This record gives sequence, C-alpha cells and structure tokens, in this order.
Amino acid sequence: YRIARRGRFGVNGKRVLPQFEVWPDEEVDEQVNRIPYSMKKNGMDFGFVTSYNAVVRLAIDHKKKWLYIYWEYYKNGQTDDQTAEDLKELKRERIKSDAAEPKTIKYFKQQGFRMEPAKKFPGSRLQYTKKVKRFKKIICAERCVNVIDELKDLTYKENKQGELIEDEFNIDPHTFSAIWYALDDYEVSDLKGTGISGKNAFTR
Repeated sequence: YRIARRGRFGVNGKRVLPQFEVWPDEEVDEQVNRIPYSMKKNGMDFGFVTSYNAVVRLAIDHKKKWLYIYWEYYKNGQTDDQTAEDLKELKRERIKSDAAEPKTIKYFKQQGFRMEPAKKFPGSRLQYTKKVKRFKKIICAERCVNVIDELKDLTYKENKQGELIEDEFNIDPHTFSAIWYALDDYEVSDLKGTGISGKNAFTR
C-alpha cells in the first residue's frame, strides 16, 4: 500500500519522531488504564476532499514523559453531520481542534460536543512539533493504522541547500496536527537530545 498507492519506499531523510514505537493494543490499553483522566487528551484536525477528518485520543505518562496514542478516527468526504454521528461516543470528552474552522467548531458545539479551538499563532506549527518531540517515547497502539502510516516514517522537508525545514514534512500528516491540538494545554518538560542541531539546523 505504501509503495503502490503513496509511492513511499521507506525512510528517506531525517525522521521527525525517532522515538515513535508501535505496541500491541492490549499492552497500550493496560498502560492507558493506569493513567488518570486528567492526563487523557483528544485532538481533531478537519478535512473534507483531499484532506481528512482526523481524531486522536492520547494518554500522557507525565512522570516518564511518555505519550500513548490509543484511538483514532480518520475519514474524508464526510459532511459535518455524518462526522458528528460517527463521533457521538466522544460527546462527553473535551476535544481541542483546528482553530481555522470556527463554523465547524460551532456546529459541533451545537450538537453537544465539548469542542474548543486550539491556540494558533505565528510559529505554532514549529512550537507544537517541538513539544511532541520532547516526549521520551511516543507509543502507538497497533489499531491506529493511519497514525502509524503517517508518523512512523515522517521526515522533514529540505530546502534547496539541503537544510531541514523544521515545520514542513514529506507528507501532510493529519494525525500529527490532531496530536498538536490535543496537547494544546499541556507542556512537556524540555529534554536534551530531541532538537535539531548541526549542519542540518534550520535557519530562516
């Protein structure tokens, strides 16, 4: 599928999330069940024709600085009412979403969802990316096949000089955006060894 449909033969470039791992569902569920509700987050990126509605559910082990991804929703071509029906089990959950779609957020709130826009500001793509990279481990359940497809081999784009562009990637990873929004109100302690440095450091 990755080769025939997406033309992706493997990792070709610097991986964005080298700490990304895939675990069996039952092992992820066992760990997630031990994490308090306050450390469970939901994020949503909106899409329709060429992009996707992507929802992820996360759990944060604050002490270890491990991030668990244990549930996903990933569809396109859906109207808002169809998506709301698909996601009705999340109505009681707080969902942070893309602030660029205020009408969509308003619709979901009218349908009883606890949806709020995530903060968006100049440089937010880079800041959100750095935040995710600060986790020591990012552990994804096997069931989250689209998260795995987008993030396992996600690499940075390069400029004409071969320098990495820290907020642009080889694909448009909708699940990554959903993770950004889910983590909107959580700050990860800075950890050494997670940034980009050396000759490939990005400069503007």
